[in-house]
Amino acid sequence: MANPSKHLAQWTHNRSFIAHIPPQYRDWIVTVTFYTALHAVDTLLEHDRVAGIVSHESRNTTLMKTNRYQAINRAYRPLYDLSRTVRYLANPATWVKQEDLQSRVFALLYDIEKSVIKLSNTAIELPALTLLS
Repeated sequence: MANPSKHLAQWTHNRSFIAHIPPQYRDWIVTVTFYTALHAVDTLLEHDRVAGIVSHESRNTTLMKTNRYQAINRAYRPLYDLSRTVRYLANPATWVKQEDLQSRVFALLYDIEKSVIKLSNTAIELPALTLLS
């Protein structure tokens, strides 16, 4: 795992890219949003000196089994599952609708980021996400 400042940099880098993805590419919006959340989570895990996070499975297990991370897990797991759906099930009709991106996808990211910022005392201000028109 990289150090927290590298995860923080990747978190903000990925997050800024979301606003540049055309709305018809909802699969990529979801995927980038998930990886934004992953780097936010890894920022916290590095802050907490959690070792052994070498895969999605180890990260998911840590989030699920650690009381401190329960609020994050409640938002992270649905985002993880949705990202797998859009990456591996080539059926756009099952993906999130464009009008639901804010309420279903970005809301999960906001919840994760809010918890990460609080638990890690990270001094960062993140603007609301907006989609291209």
